[in-house]
Amino acid sequence: MVTYGIVLALMFTFLAIYPLPVKLLIAGGTFISTAIVPGLFIFLLVKNGAAGDIELSDRKERVVPYLIFITSILVCIFFLYKMLMPFWLLAMLIGACVALVIALCINFAWKISAHVIGIGGLLGGIMGVARIHMINPYWAFIVVLIVAGLLGTSRIFLKRHTPMQVYAGFCLGFICTFVASLMSYIYLFI
Repeated sequence: MVTYGIVLALMFTFLAIYPLPVKLLIAGGTFISTAIVPGLFIFLLVKNGAAGDIELSDRKERVVPYLIFITSILVCIFFLYKMLMPFWLLAMLIGACVALVIALCINFAWKISAHVIGIGGLLGGIMGVARIHMINPYWAFIVVLIVAGLLGTSRIFLKRHTPMQVYAGFCLGFICTFVASLMSYIYLFI
């Protein structure tokens, strides 16, 4: 979801003026740090027996993957900071990181849907960018809401989560990234 958000920002904000090689470097670095590396670590956890399955069905097995993904987002934030990305973009990644830290804490008592946290965070980020840049990407809202509904429904249908775990995950992801974007909007005036 982080990579999708970065690609959307590179296509539909003022970042669209960047030359294609720079956009590819930014999107590629984001994809490697937030998808390839965490996926590789989770695969190694499953292969070495530290996790039962790739789905991480057991709530207790999700602690290390959460920490891996939190670390990977922090690495991505550092990478984008070094690439001189605007603060509003970094703030939304910080919001996603906060959502994952909260999810990690919730995970000790209750299983929350990390998949839906991601899609909720993507929608919160889109709405935050729309607010900052005063644009109305209604097509993006529609597409992401449909994908979020399908994703949440699939998690319930596959019996990986209850409806409450899906709703809580969506709200957590959405609120954290949207509030982070609003905070960055306030920061612009300081």
